[in-house]
Formats: sequence, structure tokens, C-alpha cells
Amino acid sequence: MNKNSSDPANGIVEVSLGDIFSFFGRYWLVLLLTGLLSGGVGYGLSYLVPEEYEAAAKVLPELSSGAGNVGGLSDLASMAGISLGKNNSEAIRPDLYPSILASRPFLLKLLATPLPASDGKKINLVTYLKEDAEPLSAQQLSQGDTLIILSKGQEMALKDLQERVASGIDKLSGVLTVTVKMPDPTLAAACATFSLDYLRTFVTEYRGGKKTEKVTFLRQQMAEAKTKYRNAELTLNAYRDRNRNAYTNVAKIEEQRLQNDYLQVQTLYGELARQLEAAKLQALEDAPVLKVLEPPMVPNWRSSPKRKFYALGFAIFGGLFALLFILFKKEKIHRRFS
Repeated sequence: MNKNSSDPANGIVEVSLGDIFSFFGRYWLVLLLTGLLSGGVGYGLSYLVPEEYEAAAKVLPELSSGAGNVGGLSDLASMAGISLGKNNSEAIRPDLYPSILASRPFLLKLLATPLPASDGKKINLVTYLKEDAEPLSAQQLSQGDTLIILSKGQEMALKDLQERVASGIDKLSGVLTVTVKMPDPTLAAACATFSLDYLRTFVTEYRGGKKTEKVTFLRQQMAEAKTKYRNAELTLNAYRDRNRNAYTNVAKIEEQRLQNDYLQVQTLYGELARQLEAAKLQALEDAPVLKVLEPPMVPNWRSSPKRKFYALGFAIFGGLFALLFILFKKEKIHRRFS
């Protein structure tokens, strides 16, 4: 560089454009070769990084709660004399879906579920992500809603899986995106499919759990009422057959009593049948909607490592290192500021 451009008396070092061009004119080959060599080293080191494959799925969740999910079910029920009443069911907000897929119960279930790999064999994610870890036991899986106790290896596998499964929702379109990264492409797609199934089951059970219990209870009551109805009908007809020509008041009173029992059981059976149909229609109307826009697909190309980025990053780093080395070792630029 031009040493006349500095003014030590005033403590000012001036660098002209000509000095810069002169500097790079002398060392451009060194900087270029250093950058190319460093880029080659980075590209080679990228082969030491394990390959990862990413599978993604997009889901359009239900944004409104129960409004018009099944179209004319309410009108159909009204025509049949069944009132569904006001829909007060509360669905899980779609913005909470990523939290469901990041929860420990979901991760534990995913770790314990055998999933297919590219070789056709089903593998356990616990031992796949952490070789020295033991598979999850049934007792550990039952702790999902209470106290979770894991070994160190199992916990490391859980944390690794938590970083591999990601989900996010677009606030404008409402589309939920689920992505899974795995060293095996088929395994990544299988994990994404399992995530969608778990989410659909969780939301359905959360929203329709009580209604499903109600339908089950009404079916049990209806079965009992049907048995009582048939028994009352048989008892009444049998009594009439035995006392067909009876004209005593006692016989008429007994027949009237049996007739009343029969009508009461018949009314109860009909009311339970009406309530059962109403509960079925209500459960169907409140069923959550999770429409899969893009199902998971087995990736054919790796998502990482990006070898070009490795080469470019190392090339830039090597060029900067060479530049600093020349400035401070060859040109001794630091002495001009003293």
C-alpha cells in the first residue's frame, strides 16, 4: 500500500481507492486460491454430516365451532321432531394444534409406535435415535397424563424427536403445516402421517368425548327399555289370552294395570329412541373437520446437509482469514495506527 497516504502526526490513516485496487492486484490470486481450497474442504466435510430427509403435510382445520358442519342435519332433525338445541360445544382453537404436537404424551406415543423404514422393517424410534436407550414400557406410556419417569437415554431420544417434529399455522390462511426430519425418508413420512392421525384423534376425543359417552349411555338405557317393552307386551297379551271371556271387575282392573305398564314402557322406549337419534345427530354435527390439503410424501432428495452452503460458507471464511492474515502479517497494517 502507498505509505505516503498516512499522516502519523495527526493520527490519521488515509486509504485511497487506488491503494485498495493495488492491494487486491497483488494478492487476488492468494485470496482466490484460499477461498477455493476452503470451499473444497467445506464441501468434503459436508459428507461427514448425517443426511436428513424432510416430509411435510398441510392440513386445513375447522375455524368455526359447529356452524354448518353438516349442512342440513338440524333441518332434518326438526322434520323428524327432534330438537338438537343450541350448539354450545367448544372446539380446540387451531392455533393450539402445534402445542398438541409438541406435547410429551404425543412424543412418547410416537417414540413407542413401530414405524416403517425404507428397508421395509418397522423400527422403534427410541432405539433408532438413541442406540443405548431401552424401549418404552407400557407403564411408562400410561404415565403420559401424570408423572413421567424416563431414563437418560430415553429422555435424550425424546428431546431429539422434539427437535425433529415441527408444526406451525399460518394466521392468514389458517393452514397447519407439519414437518418431520429423519435420517430415513420413509420414516419421516410415516412420522408425519402418525402426527396427523394423533391430532385428528385428540381433537375428536376432546370435542366429542362427552357426546360419545351420552350416546353409549342412551344405547344401554334403550336396550334395557326394549327388553322391558317386550316383556310388558308379552305379559299383557298372555293375560288377555288367559282371560279372554272374563267379565269380572278384578280381571278388568288387572288388564288395565298391565295396559298402563305397557304404555309407560312404550313411551319410555320411544323417548329414549328419540334422544338417541338426537345425540347421534349432535355428535355428527359437532365432529371436527381436519381436511388434509397435502398428505405426507416420501422425499426423494435430502433436505440437509446443503453441500453448496457448506462450500460457500467455508470459502467465505477462508477468504476472510487469508485477508486478515495478509493485512496484519504481510502489510502490518496495525502498525500504521500506532
